[in-house]
Amino acid sequence: MRYPPISRSVLGLTHRPIFRSVHTPSTISPPLSLHSPSTLIRSHGNPSSEHSLAKPNDFLFWPNFFTIEECKTLVGMALWKLDRADSSLRRRRGKQTSKSNEGVDELQKLFDREYGFEEGHYDSVIHHYRETLLSTLPPNPSPHLMTTLSKLYRLLPHLPNSESKSKSIPPEGTITHLLHLSPKGEILPHVDNLEASGKYICGVSLGGERILRLRTKGKKEDGWDVRLNSGSVYLQRDSIRYDYEHSILPYSSEGSVWNGEKLNQGHRISIMIRDTPTKPAQL
Repeated sequence: MRYPPISRSVLGLTHRPIFRSVHTPSTISPPLSLHSPSTLIRSHGNPSSEHSLAKPNDFLFWPNFFTIEECKTLVGMALWKLDRADSSLRRRRGKQTSKSNEGVDELQKLFDREYGFEEGHYDSVIHHYRETLLSTLPPNPSPHLMTTLSKLYRLLPHLPNSESKSKSIPPEGTITHLLHLSPKGEILPHVDNLEASGKYICGVSLGGERILRLRTKGKKEDGWDVRLNSGSVYLQRDSIRYDYEHSILPYSSEGSVWNGEKLNQGHRISIMIRDTPTKPAQL
């Protein structure tokens, strides 16, 4: 593939623009790749060698895709959906936390209840979490929510039924998953299941910053760490999904120290979008 000339991001860092099959709104800066020079990406070992399995366009990262107001809108929508699915929260009648909000950032103030987090996922990969699927939106969703979600879904590569110009949210041919990690939560290293996944995963990070770690299968000293700030979006596919283990580090990990400073702990919501697999998973 031939690239247009090098451009600059909102961070003032050079990187190559997005590949053509992703719909980048004209007002959004082009994304970073794992090979871009950035203060939000650090490499380990020699992942950028000529023998690297990672292709430049298989991981794309938009550090400041959403504004703080858009983040607040998405967190509010996600908490509405997650709270409806949280039976333990209903048993406690939505008991609010007694912790002081003094010095807490705007997004963390929205996490104002004692949530019922699961200790471990069925496959033992995710810990201290809540999750649900986003199949419906809140009643009478605001125009701002619809605009913000549309901005996100326009990033996705071409869908099988894109010719139909369906305006449904979530779009047909996609699965949208909401994951709430507690400050104690983590996602252990794993690779995606080919049969249960489509061609890509698009992830939105909201709330507490976390470190996404990518490590080569069988050679775990090679790879990258990506600092997922709130409002950032990444898209991964192909080599990154199946040749690299990916994980979200706990705050207690040495990897959650960035440039000598520990990340501030907080609740994190991720919105994960997958395209529907071409054939159903084997049950």
